Amino acid sequence: MTPAIKTKFTYLDYEKLKSFDVEKFQSIQPFPWCNLQGFLTELGFRKLHESFPSLALFEEHSNIERGYGQRPHNRYYLAYESSIYHQSGQQKGVVKQSELPAAWQLFLTELTTNPQYRSFICAVFGVSDYRVRLAWHVGFNGCEVSPHVDSPDKIGTHILYFNTSADWSEDWGGSTLVLDGKQTAAQNPDYKDFTDVSAIRIMDNYSFLFKNQTDAWHGVEPLSCPEGSYRRLFNIIFEFPPASKSEASLSRMKSLLPSSLRTLAKNVIRK
Repeated sequence: MTPAIKTKFTYLDYEKLKSFDVEKFQSIQPFPWCNLQGFLTELGFRKLHESFPSLALFEEHSNIERGYGQRPHNRYYLAYESSIYHQSGQQKGVVKQSELPAAWQLFLTELTTNPQYRSFICAVFGVSDYRVRLAWHVGFNGCEVSPHVDSPDKIGTHILYFNTSADWSEDWGGSTLVLDGKQTAAQNPDYKDFTDVSAIRIMDNYSFLFKNQTDAWHGVEPLSCPEGSYRRLFNIIFEFPPASKSEASLSRMKSLLPSSLRTLAKNVIRK
């Protein structure tokens, strides 16, 4: 009898990355986005879901002022190694790798060191380099993420959701909403100011990958979950490295162009 061949356990599903259609992703309007199912292996998702960091490590964000008069994004927040909300040395809401559950330590090592994932992200976003920032978010009843676009320092974001149909109900909300057809010039619009809304699936190993552009409007309507239930996610944020500020400026300028001109610019650059 031929012995079974054992395959190395991984958290990332590399076959999923190989089959990803980069050109199709980059052509999506109003901005490139994808609601991936199974980015993590089945066992990898289960391990990370079961050992999601303890709420005791998080800090609560309550009524923090946002730009343009946007409503605050209340939540529990945990940053990996350093927080954009604190000066260096302050440890509230910050976790080091050694303080995380073992599964998360192994996952973060794979995520940040695997060359295949780095090549995938560079190809998807059309960049030669990036730096990564990591954070966990936990939402509770009443929490929302009002319609917004991200900081121009961000290339894009990959949001991994850690809820299942056993611990979350669609009736409670929580879907990230992709927004299009903005009908106002205001930078603090509400959902009624958009003509098209697409809801992202967030349960059972779904994730949301999107490119940051000036028209990449998205948000989350107020949660209506019962006490003790939480919307849980892990944010992988890709930022332009300091040496690539010109690349960031070019990317933002291109995002301002009509879609027909963006295609023309892309073809010119390829030539």
